[in-house]
Amino acid sequence: MSAPAGEAAEVRTRARKDAPLVAAIILALAGAALLTLPRARAVWSAGEFYDSDDAMRAVQVRDLIAGQSWLDMTARRLDPPDGLFMHWSRIVDAPLAALDLLFGLFLAPDMAERATRLAFPFLCLALLLALAAFVARVLVDRSARMLAVWLVFLSAPMFMQFSPGRIDHHAPQIVLLMATFGLVALGLDAKRPWALAAAAAPLALSLAISLENLPFFVVLLAAPAILFFRAGEAASRRLRSFALGLLVFAPLTFVATVAPARYGLSACDAYSAVHLRALIVGALGLAALAAVAPRLATPLRRGVGLCLVGAAALGAVLASAPQCLGDPLVGLDPLLRDLWLAHVTEAKPLKAFLGDPALLVSTAAPVLLGLVAAVALAWRAQGLARGRWALLAAAILIGFCAALWQIRVFTSVTPLAMIALAGAAAAISARLAGVTPLLRGLTVGLLCLCVSPMGLALALQSEGDAPRETRRACLEAAAFSSLAALPPARIVAPVDMGAHLLAFTPHFVFAAPYHRDNRGNRLAVDVFLAAPDEAERLLRAAGAGLLLWCDGGETGNALVERAPHGLAATLARGESVPYLEKIPLERSPFHVFALRPAP
Repeated sequence: MSAPAGEAAEVRTRARKDAPLVAAIILALAGAALLTLPRARAVWSAGEFYDSDDAMRAVQVRDLIAGQSWLDMTARRLDPPDGLFMHWSRIVDAPLAALDLLFGLFLAPDMAERATRLAFPFLCLALLLALAAFVARVLVDRSARMLAVWLVFLSAPMFMQFSPGRIDHHAPQIVLLMATFGLVALGLDAKRPWALAAAAAPLALSLAISLENLPFFVVLLAAPAILFFRAGEAASRRLRSFALGLLVFAPLTFVATVAPARYGLSACDAYSAVHLRALIVGALGLAALAAVAPRLATPLRRGVGLCLVGAAALGAVLASAPQCLGDPLVGLDPLLRDLWLAHVTEAKPLKAFLGDPALLVSTAAPVLLGLVAAVALAWRAQGLARGRWALLAAAILIGFCAALWQIRVFTSVTPLAMIALAGAAAAISARLAGVTPLLRGLTVGLLCLCVSPMGLALALQSEGDAPRETRRACLEAAAFSSLAALPPARIVAPVDMGAHLLAFTPHFVFAAPYHRDNRGNRLAVDVFLAAPDEAERLLRAAGAGLLLWCDGGETGNALVERAPHGLAATLARGESVPYLEKIPLERSPFHVFALRPAP
């Protein structure tokens, strides 16, 4: 048989072997589509936004398509008159804009955007399922791939971050975390050092999107260093590959997403100079250690060298932005933290949900079970396999610890935990070799269901993320139609309504749920807390044209409770305010007021 013919036969054989996996991914996608069909219909028919970040992302993409600079992240209609420079980047905007333009070839602009908001999370979910199968093959073998797809499908975070209409950066970040982990795990093999260089690409891309994966990346960055400490010169090529990958991709993503005027600025909440310095210093140090590996013949010498590299990277942070070693939201106004951020569900610590044992168990137990599985598999394995399972266990552990601070981290760590459970399920399946394939498959599949977030939620009758599905009338698309018809004006409204106002109307808003908007958010909070007379002074000084109030919502209730005699409480009681003229709106839950001319 000729070489081309042999290669073609090999490709056909591989395709036949992969056909069941492709079918499993397609079935999982179909199942996800059916389970989220009501939300998809609402997005398509009404253009609903189920999260403020999705609404803000849509505004950002519209601005990009309209001609705003790639490197200009200013939300021009937020916090007037100057706008607010966001802590996001354009990386997620790029595929969204591309899909918008593609669908715009045969759909009206608003429908093209809705089609994009349906297609984007679906494509991200397809990538996650494919990457889960890839990681399962790296850690186990081909037999675990379909189990990984099944368990990720049963992972409740899928319906939160990959649901129809979800276009914020969380889904891409989960995908990039899975890709980075898979490539690092693959690169631990001495025969595949290139994988470690490749792993630097999704790692750097993820950091350029946001810093939410940073705790996981600390673990992954340490993996090649620990390998070098243990194996010495034999691991120097892998260490060098990883270092060179970081030296290429970290500056590349920085230049691609940061404006030259901001090269010297250090921001704790976004990829900036302080993070780039630490990565470059660390990567140069690792490359130097790899170069002098023959002279570092003992673990002691290698340990000293690695400690020096770590100290240098840490010193780069301490020298320019020591505050970035703490809370990235350290600059948030304390009053805003109390009245707004403390009421954001995904930003709450795990202990805040102790009153809902069913939700707590269905969310945290699968991750803990995944951690136990990864530790057990590492204990049983030897050599390279042990290192890979230990790396997964460390990643799950750091994710669980981070979730103690903010529960939303569970959406990132749960897919990794599902990989560990897929490995355990594969081991159990191997022990059932004497059982018929059908019975073995049913047994293992049922076991996976029992330990998955979805299975536990069903068993415990937990509503899971149902509170996020509760649609207040004040955030529904239909509520904004009559308000959008008014001439553009500067609006003072509660913080949690800002992004939707920007997405559904042409108005300017002072407040929106973003921590950098200290000035605009504090203005809105001060206005609603102040006595009506003092609120008038603040409104006129800010140049506000309209004031909007809508009954309900945690932020609005907190304002009323904090100041029973303030403007928010006055409006909530339906009392009139002399300097506010109510604007009647048809079929709207909003109470909209124009400021009367000053006497």
